[in-house]
Amino acid sequence: GVLVDVGAHPVTGRRRQKSKSGFATKKEAEGALREFIRLVEGGADPCPERIRLGEFLVRWLGYQRARGVRSLTLETYEGYIRREIAPVIGGLEIATIRPGHVRSVLARMQKRGLSAATIAQARGVLGSALRQAVEEGLIPTNPVTAVKRPRIRRRELHWPTPEQLTTLLHASMGTMWEIPLLLSMVTGARRSEILGLAWQDVDLRSATIRICRGVQRMSGRDPAGPITFTALKTKRARRVIQLPAFALERIRTYRREQLERRTLLGARWQDPLDEERAPVALVCERGDGFFLHSDSFTHAFKRYARLAGLHPSSRLHDVRHAVATE
Repeated sequence: GVLVDVGAHPVTGRRRQKSKSGFATKKEAEGALREFIRLVEGGADPCPERIRLGEFLVRWLGYQRARGVRSLTLETYEGYIRREIAPVIGGLEIATIRPGHVRSVLARMQKRGLSAATIAQARGVLGSALRQAVEEGLIPTNPVTAVKRPRIRRRELHWPTPEQLTTLLHASMGTMWEIPLLLSMVTGARRSEILGLAWQDVDLRSATIRICRGVQRMSGRDPAGPITFTALKTKRARRVIQLPAFALERIRTYRREQLERRTLLGARWQDPLDEERAPVALVCERGDGFFLHSDSFTHAFKRYARLAGLHPSSRLHDVRHAVATE
C-alpha cells in the first residue's frame, strides 16, 4: 500500500495522512504515488471533502441562483437533476463518479425514449456541475468530458412564407393576440421581448421600437405562476428596430383603442410594476393592462397557424425568419 503525510488540516491544524492499498504490484503502487504527488503539487486538495453527488448538486444549484441564473433555467436544471441524475447516481460520493456512471444516466434516458437533445441537455447540466467540483478541488478531472455528447438530428425547418403570415394576421385580427403576433413577425424579437415591450420603448414618430427587457414566469411549476420583467441576457440583445409602414399604421390605431379601454376600466386597469415598483404601460396586455402569459402566446400562435395553413411543426420562434409584408 501507499501511505503519505499530506500536511496539516487547514482548520484543526492536525496532521493528515492518506493511504491506499490493493495494488497488484509494487510498480503499480509507485505509479499511484507519483500521480498523487503530482496532484498535490499542482494545488489539489489531498483529502477532498467527502460529499455525495446529490448533495453537491443541491449546492451547485444554490451557486447558480446566487449568480443570477434565471428562475426558469434553474427549474430546468433542477428537473434534470431530480428526474434523471439523482435517481441513478445521486447517492454516490462525488469522488467515485466515473464516465461509466455518466453513461448509465444517459442510457436510462435513451431507454425511456427521450430525445437526443434532451439527453444532451442533461449531460450538459451534470458536466457543468462537475466542472465546478473540479474548480473546487473536490475531484481531479471531470468524468463527463470522457462521455460523448449524443448526436442531435437537426429538425427539418418549415419557415412560414410572407403570404402565410399575412393570412395568420388576418385570422388573429381583433383578438388580444393580433398585436403580439404582428410585432413578432415584423421585428424578429423573441417571445419574452414582445411581451415585455412598453410604450416608453415605442417611438411612433420615427417608427422604431427599442428592445430592452423581457418577461419571465417566476419559480414554481404552476404554468399560470406570477410573471415579472427581466433583463436581457447580453448588452447586444438591446437593439432598435425599424417598423414597416403597414405595422406602424396598425400600432397607432391600436394605441388609440387601448387608451379608450384604459379610460373605460379606470381603477380596474393594472399596469405591472418594474423592479423599482414603478408602473409600466405594456404594449401587449391581456385587456386590463397586465401581462399576457408566454405559454398562452405560444398556444394562440399554434391555433392561428393551423387556421392559416402553416406546417404543423411551425413554431412561434420560426416567424423570426420570415416577414409579413401587408
